[in-house]
Amino acid sequence: MPLSRITSQSIQDETIIPADILDYSITSSQLSNTSIEGLPDRKFGGGTSGTVIVPTFTTDNAGRIITAANQTLSLTSFGTVDVTALASSGKVNVASLQSNASIFTSTLNVTGTTSIAQAKEKVTVTGTGAGGAINFDALTQAVAYYNSSSTSNFTVNVRGNSGTSLNTVMNTGESLTVVVVSTQGASSFYLTGITVDGTATGVTTRWATQSPTAGGTSGIDAYTLTIIKTASATFTVLAAQTKFVA
Repeated sequence: MPLSRITSQSIQDETIIPADILDYSITSSQLSNTSIEGLPDRKFGGGTSGTVIVPTFTTDNAGRIITAANQTLSLTSFGTVDVTALASSGKVNVASLQSNASIFTSTLNVTGTTSIAQAKEKVTVTGTGAGGAINFDALTQAVAYYNSSSTSNFTVNVRGNSGTSLNTVMNTGESLTVVVVSTQGASSFYLTGITVDGTATGVTTRWATQSPTAGGTSGIDAYTLTIIKTASATFTVLAAQTKFVA
């Protein structure tokens, strides 16, 4: 059989026999330079920023490839990133997936120990003074900074946001730390009460050293609240007041 007659059909029909190859001295170089009919020269796999190209093949009952194509998948369209599936080493280089500053816009669950160089947290600078009933929305901030002088004593209610409870956001056995920063003027106003999802029921608060009886003056007071969910709608809050003076 001449080399020019080697086609994908002849391969599938199994009409090529060892004698054909021996008679015409077909070399690996010749085969590599000869396109198989139905499967033209084509690159498979690869990817671009934010995508991965996955080759897909169809075989017959004998395991022979009869069609091949590329499928482009967006790495940013999945709700869950399976690290093991992306790399056998169990590691993902996030910078290589996408160069944009924001990759994950919802919950990112990581199993195992995480090592990072540094982390930035969202701070809401309110432009007002602390006073009255304060709602702390944990889904949109880690720190609330009241950068004008406090106007009265105040309470803090920690929630997910106006439409989402913290009880929904957190699983039992998880903790969340938030910080309320109060700028202090001449009056020593301070935090007098802590609630979760609008209620003190199911909330046990423990203060470092002792619960505050006054705030500082002419400085900044920071209230750090570590909230531990121990059961549904049941929380232990470890609270601390730190006074920063000029």
